[in-house]
Amino acid sequence: MPTRELPDSAPGTYISSHPNPYYSPESLPVESKLEISDQTRDLVADAAYQIGRVDGVSSTVDFSAVLYTSLIRIEAVESARIEGADVEYQELEAYHTQHPTGETDPTIEKDLKEALNYENALNYGLDRIESGDSITLSLIKELHSMLLEDVRNDGDVVGDFRDHMVHLASPQSGQRPFVPPTPESLNGLMQSLESYIQMGGQYHPLIDASIIHYFFETVHPFSDGNGRLGRLLIILYLASEGYLESPYIYPSAYFNRNKVEYVERMRAVSEEATWDEWIMFFIEGLRSQAETSYNRTQQLRELQARYEKEYPGSTNTDIFARQLLQYPYFTAPDLVEYLGVSRRTAYKIVDDLEADGLIEEVTGKQRGKEYKAVDVFDILE
Repeated sequence: MPTRELPDSAPGTYISSHPNPYYSPESLPVESKLEISDQTRDLVADAAYQIGRVDGVSSTVDFSAVLYTSLIRIEAVESARIEGADVEYQELEAYHTQHPTGETDPTIEKDLKEALNYENALNYGLDRIESGDSITLSLIKELHSMLLEDVRNDGDVVGDFRDHMVHLASPQSGQRPFVPPTPESLNGLMQSLESYIQMGGQYHPLIDASIIHYFFETVHPFSDGNGRLGRLLIILYLASEGYLESPYIYPSAYFNRNKVEYVERMRAVSEEATWDEWIMFFIEGLRSQAETSYNRTQQLRELQARYEKEYPGSTNTDIFARQLLQYPYFTAPDLVEYLGVSRRTAYKIVDDLEADGLIEEVTGKQRGKEYKAVDVFDILE
């Protein structure tokens, strides 16, 4: 089917332009009532169960704060990777260990900075939602500025909608690039998105999240950072709807594993109105990531129980071994602060746990050594 000739059910149309037609989506809400299949409704129910299950168990463990932070950082890494960044979860942990007061290091590489920006923006957005703020265009633009801080490309418009056309390459060889709508149409389209969010959508929150994400990525309102911001908004929307009491699920890992299908499913909605297929793909991502987070939490609980059994004593080594899940990445001087012990005692604890295989040195340096909890990282990564 030529891309200019779309069925009447498509939520938009192609407009002739050189060298490729651009897509002009209809405003939200979707004009025709979506037909949600029974299979999709069953998947929504399962996803809701999995999300509720991980929400319940994660907040009850002693290491919930570390788990919460770790999952946000994993999401930040995965979201940056989708956009081509070469960054590892351990790099974020290392950075925060090296900069405990939150000071900014201007020498860090761009890929790591992108992940750090995502982490900061997500935490900021969640704090705003928790304080009672709603998702507005003003907040979205503010988050965009945070995402692109010190990583902007020449010509990028930061903190405001793009002022030029963009072309998105297709993952399929030989297929035309996807060209989002004109800059002149962005304000109206994004105002319809804001209104849709403010009204609480029209469907189950998980389905509405899929509609909102599709629409945001299709409109592509910014010159860069749309993918990262669109995925971040998924979590903020579900949190704002009260659907996630504590956000322990993050979808970027699923989208990263299925990157080609992720892009193709959204394009198929634009061109063929295949809403049900996209919604199922999207919600399966939330469901599978919730299941993964639950299993990860259970593994960490079992690990905590093992450490408590194997290190039941009152020595400083035993005490820190039982706290290892709360401090999975550290330096020996950190233990002086964590435990209130001398530097000599701190280094003995490190030697003991390294000999037992619970931790390993990761820098390979003679000075400024850093350590990670081996079993904890195996589970988290």
